[in-house]
Amino acid sequence: MSILGSFLIIIINIILMLVLTIIIASLTLIERKFLALVQRRVGPNFVGYKGRLQYIADALKLFIKGAFAPNESNKFLFVTIPSIALAICYAVWMNGVWGPSLALFDMEYNLIYVSLFSVLFGMCVILTGYFSKNKYAMLAAVRSGIGMLNLELFMGLMLLNVILVSESFSFLTIVILQENFWFIFLFLFLSGLIIITFLLETNRAPFDLPEAESELVTGYTTEYGGFFFGLYYLGEYLHLFFFSLVMTLIFFGGWELPNFFVIFFNFYI
Repeated sequence: MSILGSFLIIIINIILMLVLTIIIASLTLIERKFLALVQRRVGPNFVGYKGRLQYIADALKLFIKGAFAPNESNKFLFVTIPSIALAICYAVWMNGVWGPSLALFDMEYNLIYVSLFSVLFGMCVILTGYFSKNKYAMLAAVRSGIGMLNLELFMGLMLLNVILVSESFSFLTIVILQENFWFIFLFLFLSGLIIITFLLETNRAPFDLPEAESELVTGYTTEYGGFFFGLYYLGEYLHLFFFSLVMTLIFFGGWELPNFFVIFFNFYI
């Protein structure tokens, strides 16, 4: 690859990271508004018009706020692991496919790439608790990390059905095979299990067990605050939305609209 091509890939990756960060920050505001509506309480409503700039204020607070490392911890690894975890989450997004020729890397083994980086993120979670030298963080890290690794095995067995039907690990091939029929209709019950597994792995309600405040004191990030906590917070959302992308690609045809939909629209519209 030429120097110009490598430089272009780096620029595209930086732009992708910035766009993803802005989108995820905006969606956290929508999530908080929705949770406030469901729980019948006042949500973000102070910064900006009806609280629409609240996520900017929260981000500034997190990234400007001072952070400290516990005296007994390995200070270098304590501050390095959150950055590695976020880098892993961004690296997974390089594997995304948005169209027939809209992908940073033309890769044949997309699903294996996703699984490997998910396991690496689980290892980062375990190391986070270990290097914190806090018994509560260690307990939560072991609980969360072992759960994530077990879920990876379970998810791999479920995705194996899709792989056997499509005879490929590539997102592009799986999407092309759904040109006439979405896999969601073929794997209706399996897709429900995979969605539940994704929620378990990304620690989203009602499966936020690794952050059960009553017994784990916010989980493996007990000793983290400010900038480092913000890195983990952003990484979890990157993880969550990438799994949403995977579900769209393997069950809802990605950018392909099945032919029976096209025939229906042409006939009735």
